[in-house]
Amino acid sequence: MAMQLRISDEENKMLEELAQQDGQSKTATVAALVREEWERREARAFTRASLDDISRRRSNLLDRLSK
Repeated sequence: MAMQLRISDEENKMLEELAQQDGQSKTATVAALVREEWERREARAFTRASLDDISRRRSNLLDRLSK
């Protein structure tokens, strides 16, 4: 799928440097960065949901420990 990306000259320079460092195209670099950010957010959401579940299931224990 084609997409036009509008970024500043400074951001374009940063993107070019990242792409060069990784030995890939700017398009591949943007795709990798999007994928990495998505994975980070998914991991955070999973962690939050897991902690919320533990808090709900263990609320009595947590209350006793806090006293």
